[in-house]
Amino acid sequence: MSEPETTATDVAAADLTAAVVTAAATLLADRPYAEVRLEDVAAAAGLGVDEVLARVGDLHAVASAVLTVEGSSMRAAMAAARERSDDPLDVLATTFRLVGDTMASRVEVRAGMRIAAESHRHFPERRIDPYRTWRTFVLAQLTEAQDRGLLRAGVDVEEVAWLLVSAGMGTKGLLEFRGAWDEAPSRLGGLAETVLGLVATRPADPR
Repeated sequence: MSEPETTATDVAAADLTAAVVTAAATLLADRPYAEVRLEDVAAAAGLGVDEVLARVGDLHAVASAVLTVEGSSMRAAMAAARERSDDPLDVLATTFRLVGDTMASRVEVRAGMRIAAESHRHFPERRIDPYRTWRTFVLAQLTEAQDRGLLRAGVDVEEVAWLLVSAGMGTKGLLEFRGAWDEAPSRLGGLAETVLGLVATRPADPR
């Protein structure tokens, strides 16, 4: 059975949803979730509240959509890094830089990260734990690197994973505090390259 054709109405509806999500992200990137109202989102999107409710839902649903965009962007960065190299250390260095790119260029990502920090109160059903997610990914790459002899003898991959993830999250916090998102690619990429350079048998090659 063939896939149903996408109509102009479908495209318009998707564009409207994306516009609502972007408008919400613009507000949520700079303000706590509890300080944003659905009326604010509607005004930023140039729509009525009833239109936003019909298209996306209430504020919880809108912010949840922002979180989904942010999560998808992070997974896309991981996948793109894997496509560029089969060397796990290169994958790590590239992922950190690509994540920095998305932080710098997409307000939805910046908003999603801010909401994620508040998710234990406002979105407990999503069970978001950024540290756990990134530790799992980083540790998997480091373990593969160790198994392939790409790390120096005696390196504790658990400790290196902790260092990379905690330093990455700290860098994100400092960039947010300073409003210096344009520095995200170089800061995160440089962080990964520096740490990996201390433990690898050769320098990582971000691509």
